[in-house]
Amino acid sequence: MKAKFNNASSKFILLLIVFNIILAISASAENIEQWDIYEINLKGPQTGNPHTEVDLSATFILGGFEKTVDGFYDGNGNYKVRFMPDRIGKWTYITQSNKSSLNAKTGKFECVKASGTNHGPVRVRNTFHFEYEDGTPYYEIGTTCYAWTHQSQALQEQTLETLKNSPFNKIRMCVFPKDYIYNRNEPELFVFARNKNGKNDYTRFSPEYFRNLENRIMELQKMGIEADLILFHPYDRWGYARMDADTDARYLKYIVARLSAFRNVWWSMANEYDLMDFKTMNDWDRLCKVVYENDHYKHLLGIHNCRKWYDHNKPWITHASIQTTDFISAKKWREKYNKPLVYDECRYEGDIKPTWGRLTPEQMTGMFWKSLITGTYAGHGETYDREDEILWWSKGGVLHGKSAERIQFFKKYLENGPEEGYSPINEYAAGKYGEHYLYYFDEEKPSEWTFDLPNWRNYQVEIIDTWNMTSEILEQNFQKKFSVKLPGKPYMAVKITCVGYLFPVAPIEVNHDGGQFYKKITIALSQPDNIAIYFTLDGGEPDKNSLKYEQPFSISQNLTFKAVAIDLEGSRSDQAEIEFKEVSEPREPEPAGDKSKSIYYQCFKGMWEQLPEIDGLEAVNSGLVKKISLEHGCFEHGFCLDFDGFIKVPEDEVYTFYTESDDGSRLWIGDKLVVDNDGIHGVKVKWGQIALKKGFHPVRVRYFEREGDSRFTVFYRIAGGEKKEIPSEILFHSKKF
Repeated sequence: MKAKFNNASSKFILLLIVFNIILAISASAENIEQWDIYEINLKGPQTGNPHTEVDLSATFILGGFEKTVDGFYDGNGNYKVRFMPDRIGKWTYITQSNKSSLNAKTGKFECVKASGTNHGPVRVRNTFHFEYEDGTPYYEIGTTCYAWTHQSQALQEQTLETLKNSPFNKIRMCVFPKDYIYNRNEPELFVFARNKNGKNDYTRFSPEYFRNLENRIMELQKMGIEADLILFHPYDRWGYARMDADTDARYLKYIVARLSAFRNVWWSMANEYDLMDFKTMNDWDRLCKVVYENDHYKHLLGIHNCRKWYDHNKPWITHASIQTTDFISAKKWREKYNKPLVYDECRYEGDIKPTWGRLTPEQMTGMFWKSLITGTYAGHGETYDREDEILWWSKGGVLHGKSAERIQFFKKYLENGPEEGYSPINEYAAGKYGEHYLYYFDEEKPSEWTFDLPNWRNYQVEIIDTWNMTSEILEQNFQKKFSVKLPGKPYMAVKITCVGYLFPVAPIEVNHDGGQFYKKITIALSQPDNIAIYFTLDGGEPDKNSLKYEQPFSISQNLTFKAVAIDLEGSRSDQAEIEFKEVSEPREPEPAGDKSKSIYYQCFKGMWEQLPEIDGLEAVNSGLVKKISLEHGCFEHGFCLDFDGFIKVPEDEVYTFYTESDDGSRLWIGDKLVVDNDGIHGVKVKWGQIALKKGFHPVRVRYFEREGDSRFTVFYRIAGGEKKEIPSEILFHSKKF
């Protein structure tokens, strides 16, 4: 329902008038938590077909930021627009419609900080893992319950009660009903309106159906469970799987308008998309784009396969949702897609005839441990044959198997792993090199295992019986290479964590923070006590037989550098390690033009919890200054500084930029965010690297101080050079200022 305007200037004037009127209203705005739903409710026409004949959208405005979202018809003359605010502050809105009763409606509300378990929508973090919008890690433990919202209300309530006491924080569920074994019952509600003969009217949606669906999504949200909505599937007798292209698109736009404001929604374009052979790959690309382009919150989006995989490298796909039990190939697929890998269907615990529904509880539990050691995520399902045909995988109800409680036990190990998530280390283990290891032996029955870990650390060992849900922490600590006795039975795991270092020698100093380089790079090392330094360039562990550092040296190829200082008694320092990678081409410079020295700055007053968007904000002070520093702050507390200009770099090279700030700061070169040090915090240093060609490059630095102590300094370092504050000699502005 997107309103169309031919006169852009009229729209702007109308927005400006309404905005000024709203600012003059003295009544306090309604408070909505960040990432909650703000809903506009309007009365409009009921005649004709409101689903196809009425356009409705609303533009939400905060400072210079605005977002336009579509509305939808909810029956009986009721129209709604739903909005999930992601920024704290006072929002205003104005509606657009081709119907006068819905057009130019205005209002305001205040978005306040999220509280309790509200962490926002789930996003991808660290390439292969997930986190909530506020940065809280999200560890996916999914289950499948395809048609649970198509069952009786009593059975739906029972499913929710089961989920409440389960380990699951995501559920895969179909929007359309399902026609398959154990799924033959007729649903109580349908997605589209139907006549008395049961024929679908594909131009009219059924508000009653969607009200039930969204109520269930909200109840899942209250329990901290993500709703992975399956938008299409091939198991159909009602005609939904063979709708024409226009109906498909209209359906997707409606569901996005109606449900995308729920923060716990994921989009699964299809279950076993490749069995819908009447849709081509181009059709699936088109449908994915419809969701991606209309979802202004960019929820996670995947597509599930049967035999033929979709190309998960497509830009609208956020994670690879796959059906397979092949964890051996996980490393290959992680490297291929460079996205989170979610084994949404790795068969089900149960005893039905099809082999995909006959996993033992031990095997189902093992899928989760195998996902952990491969740096991926797994999905649960249960298919125990029942006379009433109420199987969890299809209709929900209650769980009858034995894996769920063991997945609950598994959950604490998943959640208490490395902060950045588990990364594969070898075929048995994942974790963080030298710090945290989780070994899982599945059906193997070792009675002893030898571990060879990085030296100069103390390790604590915990032996885990994943089936009996017990563990034992061994009393002694271990170093380097050691063997541990195991009980010689299947489904055992071993957790090893570093609990201390054995470093009597001061650490090495390297003249690089990051490993990017252009053409070649010079490495210089030092040690405060002039103790001998040994290094390797092939990823091997350095010792006294390795190369001894004598003087700076250059490299011109990708490699893993490791170095350690070792004194005469054999005591060692902590190990320095950098992955050096060559960048293909630095950023092109801007034309020199008529640039002059100094940089343009603006100062804004306000109390923020993160860096504000300054477009639309009125600066208290502005002008040209020689350097980027805190001295241009216009207040003691509650202000934001923005510096905008050019930096002139002396040669084609990789540059490292740093911001040291209390509170938040960011630095951009051109359109690239190089340093992200945002948020309320004490003094914190963050850095980033970018390759630049000699000449002028746009630079923008933004800093805000809320309250308490303040600090703000910006540094840079040319590859191999000294880290220093950005000097005034290389800062410029153009005549536009």
